Amino acid sequence: MKILKFKISIDWVLVIVPILLAIASVATLYSITSISGKSSLAIDQITYFVAAIVVYVIFMAFDYRILKSYSWYLYLLGLILLVAVVFFGQTILGSKRWIDLGFTQFQPSELVKFILLIFSANFITSRKEISVRQFVVFLALVAIPIILVMLQPDLGTALSITALLVGVIAVSKIPKKFFLPLLVLFIIAAPIGWMNLKPYQKQRIETFMNPSSDPLGAGYNVLQSRIAVGSGGLYGKGFGQTTQSQLQFLPIAYIDFIFSGWAEATGFLGSVALVGAYSILVWRIFVIAGQSRDDFGLAVASGIGAVILFQSLVNIGMNVGLLPVTGIPLPLVSYGGTSVVVNAAFLGIVQSIYLRKKALKFD
Repeated sequence: MKILKFKISIDWVLVIVPILLAIASVATLYSITSISGKSSLAIDQITYFVAAIVVYVIFMAFDYRILKSYSWYLYLLGLILLVAVVFFGQTILGSKRWIDLGFTQFQPSELVKFILLIFSANFITSRKEISVRQFVVFLALVAIPIILVMLQPDLGTALSITALLVGVIAVSKIPKKFFLPLLVLFIIAAPIGWMNLKPYQKQRIETFMNPSSDPLGAGYNVLQSRIAVGSGGLYGKGFGQTTQSQLQFLPIAYIDFIFSGWAEATGFLGSVALVGAYSILVWRIFVIAGQSRDDFGLAVASGIGAVILFQSLVNIGMNVGLLPVTGIPLPLVSYGGTSVVVNAAFLGIVQSIYLRKKALKFD
């Protein structure tokens, strides 16, 4: 008698690469904090990754299409959380982005990335055709949380959300004629956005081209980051042997400038390996997006691929001085519980899309 066997073939790239990034994260965090009295950050990060594994498995296990039914509820929850930051948020380094839960700090803007992904993908794909009025309504709805995030101020997360939305819109059936007015609107809004930036945000952009003009001020982080990356040489100094990051010449090395800490410890070869890992991960996400059996899955996976690609490029770019400092974390490597868990949810959904791209096999 033949025994019926149930087979589920997962995408191993979506498992192996995140694990490698997690290992790189913990190793770098321990390396840059081992002599500064903050070695607990590496332990905290391990705890976050344990929670992330649970979240990953949960989102992988259930049908991602179920999320469509909850998109409006999630949107309202996102607005409530962002408003809660205004009244109950904790201010750190001049930004009011976190809510203190006692045992940990929660960053609602990171969760809003997930919420707007589901909301925008459902809003756009649930209609056979998008009218001008519906497109304007959509833009207004997504603009509200983005503006609330910018007021925290958190320009980096606002830009990440925008990149996510671009990924969703790019694969949608929205008429191309809508894009020209959108471009004109962006051009008009850009000067207004510049005028509303905080002084330190303007300084970051102004010193981007010539950080040596203010080496002890706005250009300090970029200069120290370049020194850390360059000092790693070909093979790196080794974990626990770094100087720029361990001696705290590099501010916030465990979040914004963690790539510099990795580069100093592992050198050019390690840096290339990390960039390669992100390249493979993003490539695989977009491949799975193209294999999706429905428009919602295509839009969701494309948005996830776009935001991971954007955050990786911007973080690494600002670490090596190719882009202005914007405070965007490196996905799955930078320290932060909310960010790690949200990225795990993203990858779990992509895995769910992969599992359901064809009928399950039986022997």
